[in-house]
Amino acid sequence: MDVWRHPLLSRHAPPASLEAANVRREMAPDEDYVDAASAREAKKLADRGIQVSIGAHGQQAGLGPHWEMWSFVRGGWSPLEALRAATIMPATSLGYAKDVGSLEPGKLADLVVLDADPTADIRNSDKIYRVMLGGRLYDPATMDEVVTGTRKRAPYWWQDSVSMGVGSATAAGHGDTGGD
Repeated sequence: MDVWRHPLLSRHAPPASLEAANVRREMAPDEDYVDAASAREAKKLADRGIQVSIGAHGQQAGLGPHWEMWSFVRGGWSPLEALRAATIMPATSLGYAKDVGSLEPGKLADLVVLDADPTADIRNSDKIYRVMLGGRLYDPATMDEVVTGTRKRAPYWWQDSVSMGVGSATAAGHGDTGGD
């Protein structure tokens, strides 16, 4: 995918870093990738009762967990099984299932609210409508707080106030970043 054009990630990652890491990438036909084969083997383990979870280390921050779930589905997992491998299974494996990993009374509830059903199409997992973190609800396009408050996200270190529509390079306490 064109990572540097992702509608949410491209708003919250330094453009120069995102483009440098992703624009000139090696392309190969889908059949050359082995992730589906790995996911099929992981499914065999899961079907035997062995805990299997996603592992998005080393991949693009912000998209890696989605890619892992998508890969699991390509490998024969149902979308629901892939979602469990990304939520409750890692929590269980790490010993945190009593606190996180599923929505239940008494658990911590940092979560995402989606615009589309990932059980119908796992690629809907990155169609994020809202993000809840620490009891506060955010608009993922702006990361401004909505419903639970009115906090506005400060400009990122790579943004100048002109690109944010503020009008002054020192708005929000940030000085000039030294260019684009």
